[in-house]
Amino acid sequence: MRRHSETDVEQQTQELKTITRLQEQCRALQIQGVKENTDQNKATLALLRSNIRRGAQDWALAKKYDQWTISKACGKNLPLRLAHCRSTMEVAREKLRKYVFDRVNTHNLLIHLVRRRGQKLESMQLELASLQSQPDASNEELRLLQVLAGYPIELDKLQNLVVTYCTELSDMKIMSQDAMMITDEVKRNMRQREASFIEEHRARENQLNQQKKLIDKIHTKETSEKYRRGQMDLDFPSNLMSMETLKLRRQETSTVEMEYQAGVTAVVEKVKSAVRCSHVWDIAGRFLAQRNTEENLELQMEDCEERRLQLKALVKQLELEEAVLKFRQQPSSISFKSIEKKMTDMLKEEEERLQLAHSNMTKGQKLLLTIQTGIDNLYVRLMGITLPATQKEVVPSDTLDLNSKLAYCEGKLTYLADRVQMVSRTEEGDTKVRDALESSTLKEKYTTRISFEDREEDMIDTFQFADVDHSYVPSRAEIKRQAQRLIEAKLKAAKKKKK
Repeated sequence: MRRHSETDVEQQTQELKTITRLQEQCRALQIQGVKENTDQNKATLALLRSNIRRGAQDWALAKKYDQWTISKACGKNLPLRLAHCRSTMEVAREKLRKYVFDRVNTHNLLIHLVRRRGQKLESMQLELASLQSQPDASNEELRLLQVLAGYPIELDKLQNLVVTYCTELSDMKIMSQDAMMITDEVKRNMRQREASFIEEHRARENQLNQQKKLIDKIHTKETSEKYRRGQMDLDFPSNLMSMETLKLRRQETSTVEMEYQAGVTAVVEKVKSAVRCSHVWDIAGRFLAQRNTEENLELQMEDCEERRLQLKALVKQLELEEAVLKFRQQPSSISFKSIEKKMTDMLKEEEERLQLAHSNMTKGQKLLLTIQTGIDNLYVRLMGITLPATQKEVVPSDTLDLNSKLAYCEGKLTYLADRVQMVSRTEEGDTKVRDALESSTLKEKYTTRISFEDREEDMIDTFQFADVDHSYVPSRAEIKRQAQRLIEAKLKAAKKKKK
């Protein structure tokens, strides 16, 4: 077995050697073939390069020869030489042939005119010589001589009249062509303006209908909101009175309730003093900017109405001009496709402009609604703050418009800012306020995370209050019920502890 295995190994080694020898031979053949191919490619490359170089030289020589022949043909005419210097020999030859042919034609025409004038001059000279050869000239002959002497002047005048007539004829031809072009342009402009006026009229009507619907919707929403807020403001003093009476009764009954209420009021005062309300001027500026945008929109609508009337009058005038020019109507040279393309482009531009105006109007209305909600929220927040007797409180009007609410909030916020500046901040007070806020937020049912932002972002988004951003906003009645339940639960717990 071992001998067999050795013989097998030797045979395999022999086979492997033969295989490697064959592979080396194949590799050598491949290398030789690649070298031959590279040599052939180098030879072809050299041949191609020489051919390209020879062709470039021939092209440069041909170009120089063409330029030389063109300059020789043009002679001293520099503008003609500059006009034909960049063109080929064939093109320059054709152009020069046409130029020479035109010059030859004009030369032949001038020669013909000169011959005619020469014939006339010879005939007149013969007649003059025959008249001068007569020995005794009669009165009639003298008169004829005077007439003949005045003929050259008359001929010059007639020649000048012919020249002026030709120039006037060419001017009249140009004017007729210009008039035809102007009539075509007027017809085209009239059709375009008629189509654009119809499209603009329809777009304006649609926009006005949409704006009217949106304004009616906003008015209904504002009236409902004002009515609801008025009812809430009317109910608020009665609710305060009922709360105060309940507090007085319960203060008389139990001391535990008094302590609890004192703690609750202290926490509420701390929270109120901790609220940042430093963007009153930004609120007023936004409200004034929104009012200015509304006035600008109204002025723009009036301008559009005036423009519509002007376009209507212009369309009537163009219709009259069309009726006047109808009997001179020529077949239009503009195709229907180009007119259709122009009309579609104009329609697209008007639609984009309409969409932009509509988006600007919706943005302005959204901004106005956010400003109104922000002012209302700030007004509701600041109603619980009482001013000292020395400072005069701004009483809101019965209509409760935005200006009165802003004046009311401004007075309260200036008082709060002065009070915050008067209070000296200490680390103990800050820690107490922070602990009170954390404990109050932990006890609340609906807690939210407040992201700290920079002052620049606060100046941009001034109305992003906590109760506005949430989907859940409790009403006053619900808050009152929750407070009563909390007070009753505390009282029950205190009574159980006493028992």
